Amino acid sequence: MNEQRNFIVAMALSALVLIGWWVFYQGPAAEKAKADAEAEMARVQAEQSVTDPAATPERIANRPREEVIAQTSAEGQRIKIDTPSLIGSLSTSGFRYDDVTLKNYDETLDPDDGQVSPLSPEGSDKAALISDNWVRAGTGDNGLGSIWTILSGSTLTVNSPIELGYQGDGFEVRRKVSVDNRYLLTVDDTVTNTSGSEISLQRVGISRQYGLPDDLTNFFIIQEGPISILDNSYDDMKYKSIRDKGTWSETGEGGWVGLSDKYWLTAAIAPQGQTITADRSFRTVDNQDVYETSYTLSPMTLTSGTSVTSTGYMFAGAKDRGVLKRYETELGIAQMERAIDWGFVGILVKPISWALSQLGELLGNFGLGILALTLIIKLVMFPLFNKQYESQAKMKKVQPKLKKIQKRYKEDRMKLQKEMMALYKKEGVNPAAGCLPIIPTIFVFFALYKAVFINIDMRHAPFFGWIRDLSAQDPVSVLNGFGLFPWGPDPLGIAFLAIGPLAILYGISMSLMYTLTPPAADPMQARIFKFMPWIFMFVLAPFPAGLLVYWVWNNMLSFGQQYIITRKFKVDTPIDQFFRKITGKEKPETTE
Repeated sequence: MNEQRNFIVAMALSALVLIGWWVFYQGPAAEKAKADAEAEMARVQAEQSVTDPAATPERIANRPREEVIAQTSAEGQRIKIDTPSLIGSLSTSGFRYDDVTLKNYDETLDPDDGQVSPLSPEGSDKAALISDNWVRAGTGDNGLGSIWTILSGSTLTVNSPIELGYQGDGFEVRRKVSVDNRYLLTVDDTVTNTSGSEISLQRVGISRQYGLPDDLTNFFIIQEGPISILDNSYDDMKYKSIRDKGTWSETGEGGWVGLSDKYWLTAAIAPQGQTITADRSFRTVDNQDVYETSYTLSPMTLTSGTSVTSTGYMFAGAKDRGVLKRYETELGIAQMERAIDWGFVGILVKPISWALSQLGELLGNFGLGILALTLIIKLVMFPLFNKQYESQAKMKKVQPKLKKIQKRYKEDRMKLQKEMMALYKKEGVNPAAGCLPIIPTIFVFFALYKAVFINIDMRHAPFFGWIRDLSAQDPVSVLNGFGLFPWGPDPLGIAFLAIGPLAILYGISMSLMYTLTPPAADPMQARIFKFMPWIFMFVLAPFPAGLLVYWVWNNMLSFGQQYIITRKFKVDTPIDQFFRKITGKEKPETTE
């Protein structure tokens, strides 16, 4: 009776933990993040209204992106950009790189929804920009009020750079802007002192964003928010953290600064190897949240008539490891690859992510790439798991003898332990051996999960059948009738109830593996472990489909390996009992 009560309590607590984890931790992440931002904005407005009732203007309604671009083109000059990877423009007003659309990345699986636009001009929805200007040192100016003049060229392409000029206060800048075939603008400047006296100048780069990204995950394993590279070291901050802190500043050798999302990066890249001050800030302007990272080059003193050259860069695009690594090696941009959040197990995530991309390309399907990579990992770890499964088989084989000992000495704990150790020694069983592979398995599992989660090659990558995006949740579930009803897999906003076919297969495969595992000595524990596969079925249901494909396939391979070893030691299992029942065969006498 007590065991039944304890079991019920344990299951109830497990369910509460499961519900609490989803409600309070994972949840609808993007919606929660937006709600937090709106609450903070309301608090700031309330504080402003106490001191100055006129300090809370009505929010300026953002207009369609195309309308704002058309207006700014009419009011000033825009330089069109067209490359194999992107299309857009930059404004000569403040040298604002504020119009970019990535040609190779759709917003959703529906091409009619348009392509990803990491930059959009101020006044439009989800505005974001990068700028690069020269100012007098010590003025606190950011250069966004500067007006540049087009000297040559009309459209910026891979083979057609643009030349611009700027007349400042006692100085002039001649600027050559070029673009590569991916996402990088190179900005080569010649700055000349045109005054009659010595002056100090600073280069200022800005990456600015209005509001939070639409695809914000708000997940602890991924960096989303301001990042910087100073003194060849990486530093980051979550959107919420910079909103709470307000400002951050640090000086060191540049480096670059930027705003990072799950798949996209916008960055102002300083002249490399020079001292810069990197700043992060959050403020509310016209009731809009503004997140900003910037760098300010240390003052450069020029005597009258002298010139200096300087090269900076601007990046707006996908966090493609190969592309970012190329910028490191070919251009010497420090730690560009760190824009990808590899995490604390990066030493495993990097090779796994690389292998996943290579296998996906080779096989023409990233789902098949996951299957192939899982098989390779299983082969590498084959000897280790063999030892684990042999230990489990031996443990399961001695279970009848162990139960007799437990029954005989249930009142004498010391004698029980002594007899159990003697039995283990006689049968050559090491109870701890089965635990040895757990640690490397955990690290490999997390590394693969991280790789599937952040690898941009996985974004919108189809598998087979109903799985059209391996980076997203299984699109069919019990809540949409496994695809019969015209809504998403989680219409109720309760993720762990959105159980799809992959989650069900995971539960089945884990349950099968459990049948080959020696039961826990404590009956209550044994019952809990028996139900754990089905509990985790709920937990894992909203995870990316690619990760569930890995889990199911890995479980199937593990089950096959474990079953073969179990049969090698002539251990009778529930699987054997099931087949005997449906075939009518009798239990072999040699099998215990």
